Amino acid sequence: MDKNTITGTVLIAFLIIGYYYFTQPSEEERAQMMRHQDSLREVYEEQRRAKEDFEQHKQGQDQFVEESSEQKPDSVNVKKIQQQYGRYADAAEGDEQFDVLENDLITARFSNKGGKLYAVNLKEYKTYNEYVSEDDSDTVHGVNLLGGDVEFGLLLSEIGMSTDDLYFTRVDRQTASLPKNSIAYRLYADEFSYIEFVYTLPEDSYVVDMNMNMVNMSQHIRDLMYNLHWEATLSVTEKTKDAENMYTNAVWKYYEDDVETSSPRSDSEEIEELKGRVSWLAFKQHFFSTVIIADEPFERDGTVTISPVADDTSHLKHFAANLFINRDRTQKSESKKLSFYVGPNHYYTLKEQGKGLEDILDLGWFGFITKLLILPIFNWLNSFISNYGLIILLLTIIIKVILFPLTFKSYLSTARMRVLKPQIDELGEKFTKKEDAMKKQQATMNLYKRAGINPMGGCLPMLIQFPILIAMFRFFPASIELRQESFLWAEDLSSFDAIVSWSTQIPLVSNFYGNHISLFTLLMAGSMIIVNQFNSANTTTAPGMPNMKVMMLMMSVMMVFWFNSYSSGLSYYYFLANLITIAQTLIIRQMIDDNDILKKIEKNKKKPKKKSNFQARLEKMAREQQKIKK
Repeated sequence: MDKNTITGTVLIAFLIIGYYYFTQPSEEERAQMMRHQDSLREVYEEQRRAKEDFEQHKQGQDQFVEESSEQKPDSVNVKKIQQQYGRYADAAEGDEQFDVLENDLITARFSNKGGKLYAVNLKEYKTYNEYVSEDDSDTVHGVNLLGGDVEFGLLLSEIGMSTDDLYFTRVDRQTASLPKNSIAYRLYADEFSYIEFVYTLPEDSYVVDMNMNMVNMSQHIRDLMYNLHWEATLSVTEKTKDAENMYTNAVWKYYEDDVETSSPRSDSEEIEELKGRVSWLAFKQHFFSTVIIADEPFERDGTVTISPVADDTSHLKHFAANLFINRDRTQKSESKKLSFYVGPNHYYTLKEQGKGLEDILDLGWFGFITKLLILPIFNWLNSFISNYGLIILLLTIIIKVILFPLTFKSYLSTARMRVLKPQIDELGEKFTKKEDAMKKQQATMNLYKRAGINPMGGCLPMLIQFPILIAMFRFFPASIELRQESFLWAEDLSSFDAIVSWSTQIPLVSNFYGNHISLFTLLMAGSMIIVNQFNSANTTTAPGMPNMKVMMLMMSVMMVFWFNSYSSGLSYYYFLANLITIAQTLIIRQMIDDNDILKKIEKNKKKPKKKSNFQARLEKMAREQQKIKK
């Protein structure tokens, strides 16, 4: 790593620090934020207490029904149920039944208990276990999302529980004149009043549309808004739970505003407060998401809770969301439109849904480079090449070719500085005293000027390449295209390529390195050491600077630990990039001759230097000051 690279890296660090410094909120803004957070906490506490009351009541009711069925006559049981459930007593008991809507992409399963979307099977994808054991007849084909403990319903304060606890009535298609590929459930409050959930699955779509019809319900609902509760535990679909958990979190988009996410690495329960109106909320896994989308934004002050699932290798995290829907209390009946996207985290598929759903993918600060450059090239190559190892190779070559002029310019600037270094050392020997430091600096800058060299000339090319490097780092782990695609010894380019693995837990090693060895990571680190050797041969270390060879060697060793559990596609890309960098360096060395550079520098010194307007004004001011002193 040369001085220009170090300078560029330091400049980036200062830019980041400056950004956070100048964008941090004022004291007044902090105080306002604290007041708002306090109010949100009060709302959440009220919701939490209400939910606890619901749960306690539910447990007590279940226990009561069990005891009373054994000890008391049916008439007593019926009376107690009527007291507890009120107008919804007829829906308090029943048998859970399931219905299915299906298209070419998904199979959606619905339950009459709560009238909810119960589970979705993605037909075109496989879980990791199914992928590695295709001949297993007991395997359930496809990726299953939701299911099991999923809850969905409106909280009814009148009876102190959710509609999820009640049994809806399946509506006859002909009677209700339902659209094609639709299903409807009703929860009756009386003969003419009911809550109706209508679900429709369009063709070739991952979206399930939902109409929530409140028919003559204004007289039965006291709440100012509809309080929607939704929760589910996400199942493991990838190679390892730990790796998938790194990308599993809640994501939501504020109406006409930014996207926010919960922390994917938290090991404790996390409660996120939705501080504004929300367009959609996603329970996101590494490569799949379940998203609830509002036709009209959800109201502010909702919450989402993310809880880790310990001692269970088949599940990731538990999500629970409380969302508020605006209610028109002047109308006896009204309808609210919602929809569920249950599908892959594929950029263009998400973008087709509208409302900025593609922002579920966290592409980092330089995501615009991924969207404008990397994704178009990647998909263009994928249109006529099916081997993703070859696609990554061609993508790497194309990007390196695009950046070659900048690479050449950076190398040329470094070569000029290297050739000029003996003359700079002479100035150091001439100005040895501390009080001559300013003279030495002026003489050095004058030497650069006469030689026609910009000492910062190598920084700009490096600064331009750095965002692309970071963009690629975020692109490969997020790319579902690489999921379960094999290349050479790697069976899945979206996961690590273990050539050796072991089950024994080794203290420290298992925590920081893992229980396997990734070959692409080793190749990447080895090629990085060779690149550093080439760079160190092309540059000289300035006095007082640390030994860059040792630092870069340590960096290469650390990369082995950092990347061992990362996407093998990412390690493969960096390995290819390093090989191409080595080839480019050899080519540039043949194109650049130090003697020619030195001759051009000496020739530039003899050319008359035109003064800039700024420099001319400074000299004029200096002369005028000298005249005044005389």
